[in-house]
Amino acid sequence: MGGDMGYFEGLTSSSFKTTEDGRRLFFPWGVLGRGYMVGSEENYRRLRKQMKAYIVVSALLIIVASTFFRGYNLGVSVVLAGVFLAFYLAWMCILLPRLNAADEGLSLKESMTSQARAHGPIVLWLLTIVSLVLVAGGLVMFVAQPGSRLIALAPILFFGFCAAMFIRMLLLRRTAV
Repeated sequence: MGGDMGYFEGLTSSSFKTTEDGRRLFFPWGVLGRGYMVGSEENYRRLRKQMKAYIVVSALLIIVASTFFRGYNLGVSVVLAGVFLAFYLAWMCILLPRLNAADEGLSLKESMTSQARAHGPIVLWLLTIVSLVLVAGGLVMFVAQPGSRLIALAPILFFGFCAAMFIRMLLLRRTAV
């Protein structure tokens, strides 16, 4: 954690919150579910490390496998995502009964602010620029290849949404104390 600010640290941070009274909370379902108290600082650091490892390994294996199986990359990605989701659900079924439920929730703004702080301004700017470049590529495809307009909408919409989220995180980071 200390000083380790990057993309995966930002994703990991969105599942955790420290309350005003210093309690460490874990939100396995993000803003959609309840939080759980993590007992000790050691357990908190271990769980953060495990979550980060899960995110890194899942993402890298999905990317590598879909690249390796070129003609089947969507199918391979979907199957691997299902495997990792099943693993996560099993892991949470084992972990969560050992933690005490918290009475506090996690708002979308809190989650995004936590991600924004962990990503850092350079990473957020790079993600914003790359997203906007990919939107521009989709727009070029939309105009230049009228027969592929439906396909061109996918990167325009997806990376447009990503760019909007990264810009929001930049603003949240700027206003966060």
